[in-house]
Amino acid sequence: MNGGEFSELNPDADGVRPEPCLETRNLSLRYAGNRRALNKVRLTIPRQRVTALIGPSGCGKTSLLRCFNRLNDLVDDCVITGRVRLDGKNIYAAKVDVTELRRRVGMVFQKPNPFPKSIYENVAFGLRIRGIKSRRRLDEIVQESLSAAALWDEVKDRLHKSALELSGGQQQRLVIARTLAVAPEVLLLDESASALDPISTLKIEELISELKKNYTIVIVTHNLQQAARVADYTAFMDMGELVEFDTTARIFTNPVKRRTEEYVTGRYG
Repeated sequence: MNGGEFSELNPDADGVRPEPCLETRNLSLRYAGNRRALNKVRLTIPRQRVTALIGPSGCGKTSLLRCFNRLNDLVDDCVITGRVRLDGKNIYAAKVDVTELRRRVGMVFQKPNPFPKSIYENVAFGLRIRGIKSRRRLDEIVQESLSAAALWDEVKDRLHKSALELSGGQQQRLVIARTLAVAPEVLLLDESASALDPISTLKIEELISELKKNYTIVIVTHNLQQAARVADYTAFMDMGELVEFDTTARIFTNPVKRRTEEYVTGRYG
């Protein structure tokens, strides 16, 4: 996919050309020791779609994902050049409020990380930090968030029990609910189902498909079948470079680049 300053996205499976949400331009990243993780990545993430980042281990998928909410800022001697824009505005500009950025661009990690608090307080945590004190409002948002994460019916009678008593799949959905509670625009999911059993994985995938109605979602996954099932668009990365980006259907059935074809057909390496 080539183009000018704002690359047009190819129409999706429904024939609709989505709006851009996140954009990178000549994005490069080096870690300590001059190890290059990303090399001039140019990518447009569509709004209210699921975009999958795929590629072999060490290809830069997670490094790219962490650029979208500036988590790489926490890594010593990490050097980032180029631009990342959210809604057309540079998120690496000097005056950007990084805490507010991370509210707008929430992240869920590979292993569930609920706080050692009650189910209710896990979801309410970010709301209290934002100054919401009304019990009625907290109750409303907790229920809305747990419902959006397809967890309310399973926990509504034990909201004040420890979140650590939940199963792994439930804990991951709780973490998603906690992220949704602060009203993000974008959800970043880094291998969020890889540590779960098949049934829990299916629930997470169903949840992703439902959430894209209201959120822009970017997932990192090693599971090509999962990418094919849930993603509208797919980016194939290799050795820190974006090799190819298109609708998931085209990436998996009619890729342009030979490296992409070899990877999605299992003949890579």
